[in-house]
Amino acid sequence: MGIKTTLIENLDGSLTNVSKQDDKELKHIVDGNEKLKFDTRHHKYTGDSSFHHRVARIPLVLVEQMIRDGVWNDQERMRAWLNDPDNAPFRTTKGKV
Repeated sequence: MGIKTTLIENLDGSLTNVSKQDDKELKHIVDGNEKLKFDTRHHKYTGDSSFHHRVARIPLVLVEQMIRDGVWNDQERMRAWLNDPDNAPFRTTKGKV
């Protein structure tokens, strides 16, 4: 994967982790997600209330940002993020979560 992580020292002495992901890798994830939305051969959709299927593939740089923003471990905020039309490229299923 094309991820580069750098630690930056802030003025107060604390450290900030900065990650960058290659644009080609992001495009690969988004293109792959689009194909998965229509591929039911390996990822059989079992209904919105079931937790037995993949609903998204999210690049690590976004996961890190979501952790910092408190979205990753909050089920309601995560659901809202996944259902936001701006984040549709990261969804691997149609419909809502």
